[in-house]
Parts: sequence; structure tokens; C-alpha cells
Amino acid sequence: MITLKVLFVLCSVHPLVNGVGFRGFTFKGLEEPELLTKDANKNIVEGWITQPLDHFNHRDNRTWSMRYKENSGFLKKNGPILIMIGGEWEITNGFLQGGLMYELGVKYHGLMYYTEHRFYGQSRPTKDISTQNLQYLNADQALADLAYFIETKKKEKNLEKSIVIVVGGSYAGNMAAWARLKYPHLIQGALASSAPVRAKADFYEYFEVVTDALSKYSKKCVESIKTAFASVEELLAIRTGPHKLKLLFKLCHVPDVRSPNDLGYFMNMLSEIFAGVVQYNKIENSETGIAALCNKMTAKHLGSPLQRLARIFSNQEKCNDVSYNNFLKTYREVSWDSPAATSIMRQWYHQTCMEYGYYQTTNSNKSIFGKLFPLNYFINLCTDFYNKKILDSHVRRTNIMYGGKLPDLRNVIFTNGNSDPWHPLSVLQDLNAFSPAIVINGSSHCRDIYSDVATDPDNLKAARAKIRKIIGKWISSTSSFLKEPLIPHIVVSLDPTLEQPNPCFNAETAPSRAFSEYSSRQTFILSLFSNVGFIANNSFRHRSALKRGYENELPIISFMGIVPPYSLGSIVTSSL
Repeated sequence: MITLKVLFVLCSVHPLVNGVGFRGFTFKGLEEPELLTKDANKNIVEGWITQPLDHFNHRDNRTWSMRYKENSGFLKKNGPILIMIGGEWEITNGFLQGGLMYELGVKYHGLMYYTEHRFYGQSRPTKDISTQNLQYLNADQALADLAYFIETKKKEKNLEKSIVIVVGGSYAGNMAAWARLKYPHLIQGALASSAPVRAKADFYEYFEVVTDALSKYSKKCVESIKTAFASVEELLAIRTGPHKLKLLFKLCHVPDVRSPNDLGYFMNMLSEIFAGVVQYNKIENSETGIAALCNKMTAKHLGSPLQRLARIFSNQEKCNDVSYNNFLKTYREVSWDSPAATSIMRQWYHQTCMEYGYYQTTNSNKSIFGKLFPLNYFINLCTDFYNKKILDSHVRRTNIMYGGKLPDLRNVIFTNGNSDPWHPLSVLQDLNAFSPAIVINGSSHCRDIYSDVATDPDNLKAARAKIRKIIGKWISSTSSFLKEPLIPHIVVSLDPTLEQPNPCFNAETAPSRAFSEYSSRQTFILSLFSNVGFIANNSFRHRSALKRGYENELPIISFMGIVPPYSLGSIVTSSL
């Protein structure tokens, strides 16, 4: 078994499990922040809330219990609600007893929550994680869980006048930004740390950033890595080479050169040594992870570059299983107590196959990690795991639904370290005056959501200070949120039997009603069957109303029922 500082999207460091290789990690979630005071955790309690299994099918009455953590120890009347959004991990007390959000909760007397994402940790909506059940694991459903949670807790705690700020890191950073995008009436601000909001199947840029970060420390290190990987590929191409690799890297069996998937799996495991170290670049014994790794890769007394790589990879007694088929067998298990579930591999990989891609390939011309795990390798994984292919349409739908790197957002802070390999998929420039992008030179994945420590560079501390200042203004300006004009909300129903809730509402009166009042949100339910002409020909053409203060906004449209992702686009584009 190898211990590597590696992961896919999580903001933490995870050991490799049983040598299974690609993304086969024991995911433990966000790294625990330091306890800020000795009694910081005394007010933390665990709770459960009943959620619909399918928020978008009113005929499905199935429910499940979602887990969360709460810290109300500092709450005062009408204090803010601060929510750390859980991602693809099991939640802990961590961010309710330390870190940036905790600091804000203490200072502004807020109610703090840490919510657990469906299908992760102890939040188990279905009896198992079969492909059939994993259809309920997606961002749409998880965001609806969050909205339902907020609405329920505000009423339960009598905090309906409190503003809500959400915080998330990595994939949960996406969730924070998208929650503000989809539910602005429930969420007034968001911090999206290291959030790869742009879905992309062939994410070759990841290893380009890894290479750049290593090169900034030592060009000789990059040359040594490139030479080592080239040597591996050369040995795979000759008859006796695979046997030499088995001995050198302590493999459980000889690599099957006839299987592109076996070779891709092995090379991907090797590359993750460097990816994980760069992604976090933690300081241990006064040395950064990059420095420690590069010093080994350039140490001539350890032998050739190939021998140095093998020494780093095989620093244990147990052999390393690089069999692609054994890997598949492990992660095809569907029970909740299987390694596939407890490592979260099967759940998270399903999300990447069906929504995001995020595949860190060697398709770049700058690759120093060989060429043996291109996009097709990952497409094969999706097919072999779930009998489904990662299609461009899945990634395209995610970007259409949530805006990619250019979402139309206000009151969202995007933070990134430019040494984080995930930053190319995030927002790196201010979206507008209300949604700034903070890029922290030399910083790594999600470091801004923790509290300052002595070893942090000044620019990271300055970034946190800026975040505190902006969120502090949001919290201190509660009244401005209440006065802010809100966009009308038009709910389009696909149910032809649904009656209009207001007898005075019809195609003649709706346009003036829909845009006449901005003091509070207006919600209208239309039947797509009877009023599609009204939607296409009238609703979006009321420019005179828009000129009264919302020139650059469109009504929010929700669909009741199942709607093909292209439907909204066709309605909007055909009518503007």
C-alpha cells in the first residue's frame, strides 16, 4: 500500500487504498482546521432532516434523512446563518470549531451549519449505490436539498430575517456559487474556494499547472520526472521491460502491455504522486511538499531518474496492484459497506461521468508524464463502471445550467491559488463589482478557508483579510438586502391539469403584473401547454418594464416537471 498526498477534487490529503490506484482513496473530507479555542466544539450538535429523494417529481413521495452539524453557541437574535457546504466526503465538527467561517460566525454572532451531501458520509438516500440509484446523485438534487434545509431551518429557528452566507471548497465551492445562482431569495452571499465551476471532459491543463509549479521550484526536477516517465514507456515497449518494472516498482504482477487500460492505470498512479503534492504543497518539517519531492527526484545518489521514481512509488513492503480489471471489480460493488462506497470512489466517479468530466489527461503537448492516459482511458472507465459513456452533452448541460466560468452572479467571492492545478476551471477575473475573483500567488487548493497560521505567506493572509471584509459588509448590510429589488420568478408547469392559482392572472394581465412590482419577489405559475405562446411572444418582450431598473436581468424561470436541458435555451433565444 502506498501513502500519497493525492486526491481528485477534495481539499484534503488521502492515502491510497490497497494499491488500487486511480482515485482509489480513503476520502476523509476537508482537512480539519485547528481548534481556535479549547472549548470551540462544546456547542456542536448533530442533526438529521428529512429530504425528498427526488425534488423534481411530485409523484415520488420517497424520503431520506440528511445529516448535518450545528453550532448555535454564538447566535444572537437575527444573527446571520453561515453554512459550510459538504462535498464528496463525510462531514466532521471541523469547520464549526475553526477556520474562516467559524471566525465570522463568532464575530457576527451567527448560527453555523455544516451540511452533508447526499450519497456521502452517513447521508444515504437509497439502499445501495447501484447505477439505478445513483441517478439521484447530482448537483440539481443536492442544491435543492440545501434550499429545503435553509427554508426549514429559518422557520424552525425563527430566523426568517437573517441573511444566509454559504461557504464551500473545491466541488463544494461549485455548490456554494450555484446555490447563490439558483436560490438567490434564500442565499445572500457565497464564498467559492478553488471551485472548478467550468465542467470539462479533457482537463489536460491540470498537469500543465503541475508541471509549471514543479518547474518554478526546479527545472532539473521537471527534466528528471520527464526522463523517468519516458524510461517507463520505453521499458513497456520491449520484451523484458515489463518484468523489470515489476521488480523495480514492487508490482503485484507484470503489466499487461496488450491492455491500454492496464498501462493507463499504472501511469496514472505514478503521475498522481506529483499531482497530489502540488495540489496541496503543505509545509512539513520546514519544507514544502514540492521541495521534498523534487529534492528526491534530483538526488543522484538515489540512482537514475527511473530508480528515483520507483523508490518514491514503492516505499513499502506490500506489492502494488496495477490491474485495471481488479480495480473495476473493487469499485463495481454497490453495498454501502463496500470499499467502493466507503472510499466514495463509486459515487464521485459517477458524478464526473454524468456531469463534470474533470479528467486529468496527458493530451497536452507539454506533458512530462507520458501519453498513456488520454481522454479515451477515462471514457472507458465510465463505460466499464456504469455502462455509460461520458458524453460532451453531459458536460455541456452542466455549463448551460450553471454558466461555466461566466455565471451571472452577484455577492459571490471566487478564490484560487495559482499553484492549484484546478484553478484553470475556476473564475479568475471579477465577474462584476459585486463578485470579485481573488487569485493568490503561490497558494494551493482551498487554503483560504482556513485560519491564519504563522507559516502562511503574507499574500494568503491578505486574501483572507479581504474575504473577511467583504463578507462582513454583507452581514452588516442586512437592510440593503431587504430593499434590493428582486427578479420576478416565473414557474413553468408541464402539467396540463394544473389550474392557474390566481383567477385574475391571464395572458393579457400577466406582462404588466410580472414586471410592475420589484419590491418583493413575484411568483407566477404558467402552463406550458396553454401559455407557451404568451411566454415566447410577450413575457420577454416587455422591455419598457425592464427599463425601470432591471435593464440587464431576465425573469427567473423554473420548470415543474422534467424538462430537456435545451428547452429553456430555445424559449429564451427564440423570444429575445
